[in-house]
Amino acid sequence: MSHSSYIVKLFESHYADLRALIAYKFKKQHHDVDDILQDAFHNVLRAENLDQLDNPKAYLYQTASNLALNRIRKQKYHEKYLASQDFEQVEEVSPEQIVISRRALADVCESIEDFPEKYRRTFLLSRVEGKTYKEISLELNIAESTVEKHIIKTLKFLRDRLQELE
Repeated sequence: MSHSSYIVKLFESHYADLRALIAYKFKKQHHDVDDILQDAFHNVLRAENLDQLDNPKAYLYQTASNLALNRIRKQKYHEKYLASQDFEQVEEVSPEQIVISRRALADVCESIEDFPEKYRRTFLLSRVEGKTYKEISLELNIAESTVEKHIIKTLKFLRDRLQELE
C-alpha cells in the first residue's frame, strides 16, 4: 500500500470519531472542525516518517488536537488585540482627511501591484471579493493555513509600505 493511500485509509477510518472528539474537546463550530481536520490530514500527508511511527492513529489525533489548540490561541490573541484597540468614532470628516485617505488608498493599490502574484491574488480574493479562507484554499488548491500566512505577509508588507510613505 502506498504512503498516500495508507494515510487516506487512516483518515477515512477515523474521520467521524476524530471530528466528534475535536468538536467536543474544543467546543468548535462544525466549519472550524472541518478546517482543522483538513489541515491535520494535509500535515500528516506531508509527514515522511509516518511508516516509522508506532501509532499513526495517535499521531493523527495529536496533530488535529495541536491544530485546534493553535487556532484557539490565535483567536484569543486576536480578541485580546481588538479589545485593546481604541476605535474612536469620527463624527465629521474634513475635505483634507478625504484627500489624505484617497492618496493612502492609491498608495495601497500601487503597493499591491509590487507584491508577488500569489500573495496579491490571495489578498484580493479575501479583501475585495470577500471570500473566506476556506473558499480561497479550495480555489487556489492550498492549505487554509497557507492562505492565512499569505494574508498576514501581505498586511505586514502594506503596513510597512504605508509607514515608509508617511
